[in-house]
Amino acid sequence: MEVDTFQETRDQERIIAEGLWAIRPQDRAWDSITYVRNETGGVSSSIAKIYRGGEMKRAGAADEVHFAAEKLREVMYQPGKGAWLSMTLTVTPAGDGWETTYNYTEKPVWELGEPSANAYAYAYAYAYAQELYVFPRDGEHIPDWFKEELKDATWQAPQD
Repeated sequence: MEVDTFQETRDQERIIAEGLWAIRPQDRAWDSITYVRNETGGVSSSIAKIYRGGEMKRAGAADEVHFAAEKLREVMYQPGKGAWLSMTLTVTPAGDGWETTYNYTEKPVWELGEPSANAYAYAYAYAYAQELYVFPRDGEHIPDWFKEELKDATWQAPQD
């Protein structure tokens, strides 16, 4: 049976949106809640942010939200073009849907700084090579900054 990519994308986005809706403030007004997911190879980060009156507060999202983002990335993979490197999904108090943007070409902006600067450095060193192994891209879909990161990659695909 063939997967309906559009429907599966909407289903996973809906899980994320409903997860954000579940953490909305009940006792005060708010402007929006945004979920940001960055992922490259074996390195990822996710954060939910609640905006109110120009201020932002970080919030935790349920595991289902993170699992849906992982599945969403797999579903949206485009052979030759690759998978998105970051995504942002936003809900508002109107509760009438969500808005999602996907980034396939720009270097992710990591909330807590580049992973190479923290405890995930060992994984980040291999992340770009892993990314191309798991989600192959044709040369014209590999951004220059990505190629730069690949220069120091030492990860090798497992031998079958």
